[in-house]
Amino acid sequence: MQRWNGFLLIVALLVSSGAAGVLALQRLRVERANRTVELVMDYEDIATLASTEGKTVSGWLKGFSTPLSVALTEGTLNTWGIRLQEKGRPVFLLSEPRYQQAKAMLALKSRVRLEAPDSGQGVVVRSESGAQFFVEGDPGAIAEMGIGIDPEAAQGVLQAGHTVVARLTNQPNLTPLAIRGALLRANEQGASLVIFAGDQVLGFRNQVETTAQAIRASGMRYGSIEFGKQGGDAKLTQLLIDRTVRVHSVSAGESLTLSPQELVERFERAVQERNIRVVYLRMAGGDATSLRQLIQALGRVLARSGYTIARSGARPFRPLEPPAWLFPLVGLGVGVLTGWVLWQFRRAWGWAPLVLGVGVALLCLLPIGRKGVALATAILFPTVGLVVLPGFVRGSPWLALPIPFGWSLLGALHIVGLLAESPFLIKADQFLGVKVAHVLPLLLVAGFYCAYAVGRWQFWRDWLGRPVLWGQLAVMGVVVGALGLMLMRTGNEAPGAVSEWELRFRALLEQVMNVRPRTKEFLIGHPALVVALGLLSAGRREWLPLAMLLGAIGQVSLVNTFCHLHSPLEVSLMRTLWGILIGLLLGAIVWGLVRRNWTAVKGNG
Repeated sequence: MQRWNGFLLIVALLVSSGAAGVLALQRLRVERANRTVELVMDYEDIATLASTEGKTVSGWLKGFSTPLSVALTEGTLNTWGIRLQEKGRPVFLLSEPRYQQAKAMLALKSRVRLEAPDSGQGVVVRSESGAQFFVEGDPGAIAEMGIGIDPEAAQGVLQAGHTVVARLTNQPNLTPLAIRGALLRANEQGASLVIFAGDQVLGFRNQVETTAQAIRASGMRYGSIEFGKQGGDAKLTQLLIDRTVRVHSVSAGESLTLSPQELVERFERAVQERNIRVVYLRMAGGDATSLRQLIQALGRVLARSGYTIARSGARPFRPLEPPAWLFPLVGLGVGVLTGWVLWQFRRAWGWAPLVLGVGVALLCLLPIGRKGVALATAILFPTVGLVVLPGFVRGSPWLALPIPFGWSLLGALHIVGLLAESPFLIKADQFLGVKVAHVLPLLLVAGFYCAYAVGRWQFWRDWLGRPVLWGQLAVMGVVVGALGLMLMRTGNEAPGAVSEWELRFRALLEQVMNVRPRTKEFLIGHPALVVALGLLSAGRREWLPLAMLLGAIGQVSLVNTFCHLHSPLEVSLMRTLWGILIGLLLGAIVWGLVRRNWTAVKGNG
């Protein structure tokens, strides 16, 4: 059984790694085929810049050679019309194009009459030529009702050779007809991209499917705002995976506080590391010269990474839909490895590798099954790579270094293969269990090496019976606090946890390396792993559990890098390689200092 299970494990991992490699290459081709970025600015910002130079918006845009899309936010009677009062009713005077637009949109969203309503409540909408209609209802609500994008502004943008972006707003009780009409009208006015304004997408809550159908029918693209948290965005993105582009924006307040260089770095990072394809610029307090300089600098750094700012605009990713039979092959290796680990602890379970291999392979036929297997992979592979080390360390710690890194990279490859589908590229779907995948391997590795240091699995019974020293409590507090901070900073949900000096340090690394390695890998995890292997090879066990725990942080982080599936595969690989290179160099220095200290202590003794 020993020989059979060993043979089965090797064959299964070869098959699963090959299948995962095929899936990774397919994803890589899809990512490389989409290198087009779209720049977007608000019409109001452009109008302000044009006014300072004494130009119209259309004239200013004609002199702006860089491809630029202009976002038009949906107007209202209050924002478009001149408000008068007549016979107790508000009267809104509109230009002829705006009048026709308001008439068409209000007919879809409210009760429009050609004669004054008997109730006497409502508003009057009148054109410059004298034509008018009445809208029955509460005057305040009607005056704030969305009536589409400004037709005059849209025409000026198109005449200047630039692209229109529609920013429509949601309102309660919109009918399917009103939703379809609003999107069709925007598309007829030249909008090929829609980025919804406010905190909700059009049709939220009960008509999101209608919105998706209307966007698809019109051939428009949907811009999903990163960190925007718009109600209905997740559902709409799922319905429009093949028509979604990710948007990164900077608020007006941030644009005032960030320097041009910081803005460029932020946008570059978003495009290069998170598959952002629409960059939303805001120029609060800026001028045309600083805007041109900013866009030129952004164009240079994007070109350095292989991206182009194109007049055609951002494109959705080409569908990534691998053959379904490849996923069970990837799951086969994970299942066999899981069974093999269980068999090491329970020799009676000799058939566990084969049974679990088949079971996990079948589980990978289901999308939710693949996500569960990906989580198991993130826990299992780095843990195995670390706990097998005592059997491989012979003399020099450097000879055993490929083992943990090899297992972690193998686990990362399997995760990439299991989740190689379009929704993960645009974050319509994502890896589940990030916190668990961070904590559980650390606990398993720490527990294993505590038992290894003591020499028996029941080490915790001895520890519970001993008095606790203040020094031990201090070390435990520092470790627990550090792990808590690491978990809090996992992902992008707690940006405030990153200090100002660290942000500057990260920016410096990006300037030098283009893609920065993860701090917890090259400053903590990988150097600690070198020291841990040195302790293991020297037979020094007193600090081995702590060193291995810190070393596990680097391996867990390495695997987690590839769990950010909306990050391009090349970027994740580059980040990992830089982290390994710098981390091992620092580890060699630290280990050299530790050995010198030991030598000095022995000499004094």
